Amino acid sequence: MPDTLPAPPWAARFRGIRQLEVRRVADVTPQMRRITLGGAEFDGIPEGVNVKLLLPPRPGVALELPLRTAEGRPLWPEGDRKPVVRTYTARRIDRDAGEMDVDFVLHGDEGVASGWAARARPGDVIGVGGPGGRTVLPADWYLLAGDHTALPAISRILETLPGNVRGEALVEIPDRTEEQPLVHPPGMTLRWLHRNGAEAGTTTLLVDAVRAMIWPAEGRPFVWVGAESAAARAIRAHVRDTVGIDKRSMLVIGYWKRGVTETEYAATSDHDREKHTNDR
Repeated sequence: MPDTLPAPPWAARFRGIRQLEVRRVADVTPQMRRITLGGAEFDGIPEGVNVKLLLPPRPGVALELPLRTAEGRPLWPEGDRKPVVRTYTARRIDRDAGEMDVDFVLHGDEGVASGWAARARPGDVIGVGGPGGRTVLPADWYLLAGDHTALPAISRILETLPGNVRGEALVEIPDRTEEQPLVHPPGMTLRWLHRNGAEAGTTTLLVDAVRAMIWPAEGRPFVWVGAESAAARAIRAHVRDTVGIDKRSMLVIGYWKRGVTETEYAATSDHDREKHTNDR
């Protein structure tokens, strides 16, 4: 009988979750840390823009990843050993090098993911589900609008847009120190909106900037938004009801909700995606 190769470790895990390790850690700005992941399980990882990161529930606890039952359901570690799941952007995937970059906004130790990123060292392990998810569709002009948490996604989108497109990218950040040099088509205008001491999720900077825009009269539009729940909902309502852009020409996602964990936010409103939102 011919020899058969053994199944890879991720084949027994729920949705093929990979275990990757930290290769490098670098600070892009004072509050944005880039962590490069790789390892033996990287080969053949899917394409996509969003990744599910599975993190140890607290410092000092070993990472345990969910297995897949015969019925295809997850078999999670019990009790306080269950990993924490967070959604991030795969900022860069380099298949030749066998690695992926994920950018984290650092909030001190307030969040599980931020705390993990602040402590991360080469050799640390993390679970990665995906990548997958939707991104922008072909268009003549774009509006990209997001806060600090959406900056990695906006950066990746700008790098991949055709060189002849037009539009605006609006990014709300804490202050000037968080600006990054971003590659973008010459017809895309990049505008930084500084909170200057205001707490994230407490201003209307992003919403006001979108409402003040002068929209092109011609060409196929596409609107991409990633922001705090209230901002995402307000921008969607304005773009749909006032500007008149069809929902098929936009992708608006609440990246987070003030005072609510990602797990609760996803469970209760699916990150304010269109089918769960009533902005009227």
